[in-house]
Amino acid sequence: MPVFDSPFHYHPEIELTYVSSSFGQRVVGDHFDSFKPGDLVLHGPNLPHVYYNDPKNSKSATWARTSILQFGKDCLGSEFHSLKEMGMISNLIHRSQRGIRFLAESARVGGNMLEQLMEERGTKRITSFIGLLDYLAGRDEYEYLAKPAYSPLLNPKHEDRINHAIGYIYEHHAGKLRLAEVASVSGMPPESFRRFFKKATGTTFIGFLNELRISNACWFLQQSNQTVTEICFACGFSNLSNFNRRFRKIKDMTPAEYRKKSPLRSA
Repeated sequence: MPVFDSPFHYHPEIELTYVSSSFGQRVVGDHFDSFKPGDLVLHGPNLPHVYYNDPKNSKSATWARTSILQFGKDCLGSEFHSLKEMGMISNLIHRSQRGIRFLAESARVGGNMLEQLMEERGTKRITSFIGLLDYLAGRDEYEYLAKPAYSPLLNPKHEDRINHAIGYIYEHHAGKLRLAEVASVSGMPPESFRRFFKKATGTTFIGFLNELRISNACWFLQQSNQTVTEICFACGFSNLSNFNRRFRKIKDMTPAEYRKKSPLRSA
């Protein structure tokens, strides 16, 4: 599609997502980051997540491409996880509750295996599915995403409201956005919205906004030749010192250091 259009959502199925084209911001639980082609993430059951693209970056009607595999924990039978041979896979599924991003060679090979799985039929699809999980279960090139203490607000009646709020934040995050403004469009008093947003996302409104802006800045630092100052203002910060302070707090390095260490810049 031109961009990914899924809302901030969750489901009981485990989900493996491989991005083959497009870039943007990814939110998994209370974790924010940018994504690009080659991104491979395993989302655990009922772990809220969303992939966001800025429509102006879309190159074509098929620019945003991804392979997604969803499966229930007991899709191969309730006894599957009790088998001794499946111990590593059971452990992988348990660990997926925080979201797991696979890195480097693990992401490349795992993504290729997932795309190949999509072409399989019959019993070959089942054996390829088990082989894919077995491969990922044995990798050590990965990082956890959501914080250990993250506990989402799993209440279907609030989904429309939180998605409306998040959509508005995405659309206006580069401007002078205030909590009262988002609360108003969400139909809630500011204090009620503040509490609701924290319960739904695991972070504060200001924390969410700053994480989103820094994630966007990371992409500019990797992909553009804009100066740090230009990126600062393009991402919604009003002054350079605040931008540098927020960036260091979230990324544990300065914007200049991040740009220097970026594999895309050094390639």
